[in-house]
Amino acid sequence: MTRLMSVSALTNRGAPFALDRASAERLTGGRWLGTATAATIHGATQDSRRVHPGCLFVCLPGAKVDGHDFAATAVGDGAALILATRPVPVPVPVLVVADVTAALGVLAAEFRRRYAKDCVWIGVAGANGKTTTKELIAAALAEHHQRARVHATKGNYNNQLGLPLTILNTPSGCRAAVIEIGANHPGEVAALAAIAQPTVGVIASIGPEHLEGFGSLEGVARAESELFAALPAGAAAIFGATGLAEHAAAHGTTPGKLLEIVQSAAAGRQLRIIDQAAIRGRTTADGLVIAHSGGETPLFLLGAHNLANATAALAVAQACGVPDAVAVAGLARVRPVAGRLVSKPCGRHTLLDDTYNANPASMFAALDVLAGATGGKLAILGAMGELGAASEASHRQVGERAARLGLPLFAVAAPAIAAGYRAAGGVACQEVADPTAAVTALTAPGVLCHPTTILVKASRSAALERVVAGLLHELGGQPC
Repeated sequence: MTRLMSVSALTNRGAPFALDRASAERLTGGRWLGTATAATIHGATQDSRRVHPGCLFVCLPGAKVDGHDFAATAVGDGAALILATRPVPVPVPVLVVADVTAALGVLAAEFRRRYAKDCVWIGVAGANGKTTTKELIAAALAEHHQRARVHATKGNYNNQLGLPLTILNTPSGCRAAVIEIGANHPGEVAALAAIAQPTVGVIASIGPEHLEGFGSLEGVARAESELFAALPAGAAAIFGATGLAEHAAAHGTTPGKLLEIVQSAAAGRQLRIIDQAAIRGRTTADGLVIAHSGGETPLFLLGAHNLANATAALAVAQACGVPDAVAVAGLARVRPVAGRLVSKPCGRHTLLDDTYNANPASMFAALDVLAGATGGKLAILGAMGELGAASEASHRQVGERAARLGLPLFAVAAPAIAAGYRAAGGVACQEVADPTAAVTALTAPGVLCHPTTILVKASRSAALERVVAGLLHELGGQPC
């Protein structure tokens, strides 16, 4: 499948944001330097290669590259204001602060506070599915408002740096802004929501993510639910509850306890739970079919988890007053985000490239998709990061899931996955030390003799995108 241009790929010239010396210093606690006592900025960037006329240039200090060294270049390219931790010799105002990232967040929150009241701001959080759900929501709303009036997070700009940049780059005349909120520690969702000030909230899922920081599945639920607590009274709060019972059982809690945490945070808001009973549609061999008030519409995404994400996106569109037929037409335009369960032809075979990231819940979802494929099947799995004390057990659970589904397994530097697979009775497991060894083993004569659907998945740190690239290079030229 080829990915369409994201709805988030809009102009990088943000709406005008006027700052004067007094308000800038009051907001950030910094010092305003320069002869000009005011500036109007249009958007912001920390990348000197992406400076545009009128923007705020953010000087990020770093061990190898220091943004302060590029301030003059940024001004030459049109930057109207510099945010820095020390004075820099440029002919535009410089706002010197103690912490650039913190100050950027404060400025973004002020921009958001001033922004036009007829724009709906949608915050999207969750353990899995945030990015796909964000793209689905943006597409559904763009079908209603026109593409140029919908703004959404680009790529992984969902953290304490990326989210403020996303906010400040919101263009004039925007009718909907879809802001992805990522986190790996308690309090981060609350802090980012305080900047974005969402009027609609979506928690795509609760599952075992970043357990090193969140501590437990209940910790995940509490942290993600900070989004609902940040919403105004009466706001729509959409919660993706699919898989809750399975995750709860694997982590020593109950779905009722997790749901209680979410409901408590959503008190006073219009909570809508997207559980199995709320999902209308079905999976197919090459996509999904979503049912709605106007009938059924095929979607070009894979897996029951994405049907849940699409249902949540449709619920958001409904909360924003978008007719089902219009919203679903937008959903049908969405293609998989790069590295997130993208189907790629590879000679006689099909690769499912899911190498962007991984946790146990997304591993389970991807394995379920692979199990539903026709013909030969193979799971190539690597390690998952940031699971803390739950890491060993979580990796074993993934291996057990692959074995129960009857899938052959290549474990790439993931001995616990292989151990769980064998303990569950799996009989077709091979362990390799790294991505290069995986490609060498898989392309050896006699290994992939028949057309096979191959899932490749792990956390980014495992670098299994190298397996995808290697297989495409070695096998892509084979005749179908």
